Amino acid sequence: MAEHLYLVRHSETTAPAGAFVGSTDVDVTAHGLPALDRIAPHLPDGPCFCSPMLRTRRALDRLRRSGVCMQAVFDDRLREIDFGRWELADFARIAETDGDLLAGWSAYTGFTFPGGESVASFTGRVGEMLAIFREHPARDLVVITHGGVIRTMICLALNLPVRHYLLFGVRPATFCLLDLHSQGAVLSGLNRGDGAGRTDDSCARDLSQVRQPRNTTE
Repeated sequence: MAEHLYLVRHSETTAPAGAFVGSTDVDVTAHGLPALDRIAPHLPDGPCFCSPMLRTRRALDRLRRSGVCMQAVFDDRLREIDFGRWELADFARIAETDGDLLAGWSAYTGFTFPGGESVASFTGRVGEMLAIFREHPARDLVVITHGGVIRTMICLALNLPVRHYLLFGVRPATFCLLDLHSQGAVLSGLNRGDGAGRTDDSCARDLSQVRQPRNTTE
C-alpha cells in the first residue's frame, strides 16, 4: 500500500476574490504559477493523480518543468465539488438570495448545493480515491487537486467527520503530507512550501470560531 500522499493544491486562479469555484473551469494567474516551483523539489518522482480541471492541469504542467509528476493519471473523482447556482458567487450574495439554506450548509453532511452536488456524493468519490491510493503499489503518490478535495480527504484519512473540513486551511500552491497506516493516517505536513521555504504545520483551530462556511473555493 502507499505510505505517503502528497496532496498538492493548484495555484491562485483568475476567479473573483471570495467567489466559490467548483465545477467552473477557471484558469490560473500567471504570477501564481511560479509558487509551485518552491514545492517541486519536495515532491517524489513517481506516480501522480490529477484532477482534469484546467487549474490543476496548469499545476501539473508547471511541476513537470521541474521533472516531477511525469507519470500522471487524470480522474474525475478528484474534481472540486459542484456548487451549482452558487458557482462564482460570494458569501454575501448567497446569504442575500438563499439565506434559508445557510443552516443546512453549516450542518453540511446532508446538504446538497442548489442545482449542484450533494456533500454525500462528493465525500463518496473522494473516499473512493483514498481507497485507491491506499492500495496503490507505489510507496509515494502525488495528488494534484483542489482545496475542498484535500480537506475532505484529510478528514476521511484521519477518521474525522467531514463536517470538520474547515479545521484545515489549505493554501494555493502548497502541499499537505499524509502518512498512511493500516488504522488511519497522520497529517505530518500542512501548507508546505507556503512562502520562501516556510512550512506551516499547524493543522487545527476551534470549530466554534467558524462563523460561516468559507475558504472552500477552488
